[in-house]
Formats: sequence, C-alpha cells, structure tokens
Amino acid sequence: MVDLLGRAGRLDEAWNFIQKMPIEPEINVYGAMLGACKIHKNVELGEKAVKELFALNPDEGGYHVLLANIYATASMWGEVAKVRTIMKKKGLQKTPRLQRCRVEK
Repeated sequence: MVDLLGRAGRLDEAWNFIQKMPIEPEINVYGAMLGACKIHKNVELGEKAVKELFALNPDEGGYHVLLANIYATASMWGEVAKVRTIMKKKGLQKTPRLQRCRVEK
C-alpha cells in the first residue's frame, strides 16, 4: 500500500498509513517510502523514512545513497557530503544490482 500511494505521489497518505499500521513496519515498508520520496523529491519525509531504516539496518549502503541522491536533487550539497563521509567512515557501499543481460540471436 505504501508503494502504491508513494508512486502516485500521495506521500503524506503513505506516511500516515505507516504510522497507523497495526504491526511494526519492516524495512521493506520504509524502503518503499524512501524510494517514493526520491521520485517525488520530498526531503522531509525521506529523512523520516531513512531514520527508521537506519534504526533497522544501519549498514545498508543503498539507503545512504538514496538519501544522498534526495539531497542532491534538492541541491543540498553539504548534506550530500555528510552522507558520503559517513559512508566512507563506515566502509559502506551501495549493493550493486544484477544487470540484465541481453541475449543476442
């Protein structure tokens, strides 16, 4: 539901949905929220989502990269530098995605 609302740009509704969930939201819920914040350039909710993600999994470099990208989109270069510095100090890197291979006939 968070992913659906987020993709539709209804970020406040997505965040309210998370806050009202009857169970404790897991990492995938906050990850969907962070991704939507990147797409729709919402720094404030992105920071809230990433705070929860860091509490659940502080050593996942991908979330740091997403946060840095949100800051970069907002031209918040000082914040980008802070996130990158934290990543460097912790030795974090974004986990590379597997690329699809195109099969030639």
